[in-house]
Amino acid sequence: MAVNLSGNWRFVESENFDAFLEALGVDPAMRQVAKSASPRETIQQDGDTFHIKTIAGKTTEIKFKVGQEFEGEIQQGEVKISPTWDGSKLRFEFDSPKGKQIQEREVRADGRLYLVLTAPDGTKSTRIFAKE
Repeated sequence: MAVNLSGNWRFVESENFDAFLEALGVDPAMRQVAKSASPRETIQQDGDTFHIKTIAGKTTEIKFKVGQEFEGEIQQGEVKISPTWDGSKLRFEFDSPKGKQIQEREVRADGRLYLVLTAPDGTKSTRIFAKE
């Protein structure tokens, strides 16, 4: 079984987020709003069952089991998300109107939660969270 991602996580830093948003076609004004947000995530994990609550301007919640596709919402609308384990990473794959996107969450050796976002063109951004 993979690591336990449970906890309350607060955003601390971001790498290449503007380029990622631009690759998704997000307009400059919305990119500024997104970059200024300081999201918080609460992750409850019981084995392969998850409840993730994200607060970033608005609150979103998803409940799912790894290996079972579910519906979620991104800026471009509703999408079907396929969650899987990739080693110790919780991986989401979904098709957006712009193409296939990937999100991976993992806790690294420094104890932080890393959310790596990959746009359809391969542009990557890393969002880093510290445990509260």
